[in-house]
Amino acid sequence: MEKKSFKEAYESINVPNEDVFKAIINGMNRANFNTPKPKKSFKIYVWSIGVAAAIFVASSFISPSISNVMAEVPILGKVYATFNDVIGRNLQSQSLITELNKTTSYKGIDVSITSAYYDGGVVGVTFKVKGDLRIQKDGRVVGFYEIFNGKEGISDSKELVYMEPSENNFIGQIQLSYPKTELPSNTTFPLEFKRIGDTEGSWRFDVPISQLPYETEKIDKQSIQGIAGVQVHFDSIITGKASTAINYTATFPIEGKHDQVRLEVYDDKGNEIAISNDGIDLETIKVNDRIIVKGRSIIPESLKGNTSYIEVHPKVALSQP
Repeated sequence: MEKKSFKEAYESINVPNEDVFKAIINGMNRANFNTPKPKKSFKIYVWSIGVAAAIFVASSFISPSISNVMAEVPILGKVYATFNDVIGRNLQSQSLITELNKTTSYKGIDVSITSAYYDGGVVGVTFKVKGDLRIQKDGRVVGFYEIFNGKEGISDSKELVYMEPSENNFIGQIQLSYPKTELPSNTTFPLEFKRIGDTEGSWRFDVPISQLPYETEKIDKQSIQGIAGVQVHFDSIITGKASTAINYTATFPIEGKHDQVRLEVYDDKGNEIAISNDGIDLETIKVNDRIIVKGRSIIPESLKGNTSYIEVHPKVALSQP
């Protein structure tokens, strides 16, 4: 999914939401999306903070029930291909995508949730939109949505989403890490579209998601404290049908509360494994002069059978004024 977060702008500028959103959309219309992004106002230094930890792929297996699984979904397969959702494409090829048909209408615009998946720590949703829409020069429609009521502390809780034309409507896709440390077998995913095109409104859904079978292996490995004064403890690894999640606990000094952990992962042959979502904060607490963060990183493939272990090199991105 192509998206740009404007959480800071949205919350810090003391003007009406209408003006904020229009200013952002107008700026995006003038922008050249092929030019590099401007540098932020702080510097990022990346340090290796410890010895690599060898994590062995899991063996225990959990099998919650799955309902409404489609045998063949060629149309949805096109959606996942359009947005290059590797996990969604993989699950669709295994007939493990759950079909949905939930529609909310407002001001002549219909938003329909068409499918969802919940694989390990990853949630994916596809949707379609039709009606009187403001279309951008590139032929797409842009919207703004919130997850979990835009709750603070949840990564990417407020996002822009781009929709591509398809036949007589527009299609879109959202993918995120499930933002809690515990992974329930069945739950709902609160999703609300606040704007479609240039129309403000409320298109709200409680998307049902059922966890696909996954394996969990508890890990007890900790990096050596490094130059940044950061410690990283690996807690568990979750192997889904088409994804792998690495859960860890990072401890930062109080002055490093904006620092973030980044992982480099290699298979048993020394080949680097791509990470799609890195440094996701699930829970943050303050204990004395330390900040403790429960984090998660997502690998967009199941590693079971592909490698006997993964080797993880934790690093920390230090933010400085």
